[in-house]
Amino acid sequence: MTAATGLASLGLDEIFRRFAEEAGIPGLAFGVVAGGRLVHQGQIGLADHAGGQAVQDGTAFRIASMTKSLTAVCILTLRDRGLLQLEDPLERHLPEAAGLSAEGADDPSITLRHLLTMTAGLVEDDPWADRQLALADAEFLRLLGGGVALTRRPGEAFEYSNLGYALLGQVAQRVSGKPLADLAREVLLRPLGMEDSVFDFASLTGTRRARGYRREGAGYVEEPPLRDGAFGAMGGLWTTVADFARYVGFQLSAWVGEELGSPLLRASSRREMQRGHIVVPPRDHPAPGGGPSGYGLGLFVAESARLGRVVYHGGGLPGFGSHVQWLPKHGVGVFAFSNLTYAPLSRPVFEALELVAEAVPAAAPETPPEWSWVQQRVSSLYEGEGSGAWAELAADNLLLDRPAERRAEELRDLRQRLGPVLQVAPPVFSGRLRATWRLRCEGGQLEVECWLAPPRPLRVQVLRFRAVDPSPPA
Repeated sequence: MTAATGLASLGLDEIFRRFAEEAGIPGLAFGVVAGGRLVHQGQIGLADHAGGQAVQDGTAFRIASMTKSLTAVCILTLRDRGLLQLEDPLERHLPEAAGLSAEGADDPSITLRHLLTMTAGLVEDDPWADRQLALADAEFLRLLGGGVALTRRPGEAFEYSNLGYALLGQVAQRVSGKPLADLAREVLLRPLGMEDSVFDFASLTGTRRARGYRREGAGYVEEPPLRDGAFGAMGGLWTTVADFARYVGFQLSAWVGEELGSPLLRASSRREMQRGHIVVPPRDHPAPGGGPSGYGLGLFVAESARLGRVVYHGGGLPGFGSHVQWLPKHGVGVFAFSNLTYAPLSRPVFEALELVAEAVPAAAPETPPEWSWVQQRVSSLYEGEGSGAWAELAADNLLLDRPAERRAEELRDLRQRLGPVLQVAPPVFSGRLRATWRLRCEGGQLEVECWLAPPRPLRVQVLRFRAVDPSPPA
């Protein structure tokens, strides 16, 4: 199955339809990205419950905290242009925030990196901050002037802060000389062709905008939409499935390679966003599928034993709930928008993502030339080459840790049990200098674990063998 065909047969529509029904969601839209583009989408229910208007292809939803990664893109773009550094103290760019400085004599100052990674020491603030979205800049600065308490020392631990991203929005405005919404349009939305993505919902006339609701008893009450304001950087973007698919494809493309000459945020900076910078307590923010997770720059990052890296973020505001997840290893992503307050969409998104990952296998990385050589030499040694071949392969320590004669004897025993090599599987890498692979032999399989030493020319510092399947391969 290719990325672009057959996805409808996976039952993705049914996953979201069933969830919308169980959760009592008025309207929902979802999209699947593979190969850098939108390959499947669906719409369920009503964008306007009172008016009976169905969710359509171009319906815009407010995606709430999923906005944070776009704010991070704006800050990193300014960094890459040399206009700021992530280690800059916050007050260098926003003097009004001096009251947030260290409280103890030995406490560090809050930096832009602290804000991006949710380690500034600000308290988790969803209940309060979600109602501050429309706060005017002048009111925001007065809020800062009145003093802001910290709950812990800067840099000490992860704690999710919307206020932190509102502060980053103000920094972006001061450094660029334009509101965050205008900066985002210039450096991201317009270049990606996200023409239906806006911070000010007033431009979404008629049926183009989903109306947000909260549940009250058996019915729904419409939540008046908050205008874009000083907290828009933490959660103010409205977007459509088609537009947001372009953004997910843009983030996934960072793992394909650098786009030389591209005016957009460079691939290395996007990969920096998608790397965990601080551990996230699982009890507070459980990762999709369980397992350890961290926070990058505007994005959560989890490591799944089966799927590899999972990059994700949710969003919730009065009237809306959203979630996105993507897999760099597979080059696929799934996201969903809804018009119900804090709708918990992570579960159906992950369920759909697992199916998509099975349908779109991870691309096999190219084997670097030095690894091809190492694999050839190991296979030759297994087949019985003399001890001189060990010296050619070994780093300084390898034959001191265990002599060549002992290693050759081990391989002779394995060769007698498993027989000759029929196929050498591609290596699975853990970084660039560590890999495992399997020799598929006549009588079973042999797993090889190999670490290369750092000096060039690259030679082997660790080499281990393990018979993993005593029966012949199918």
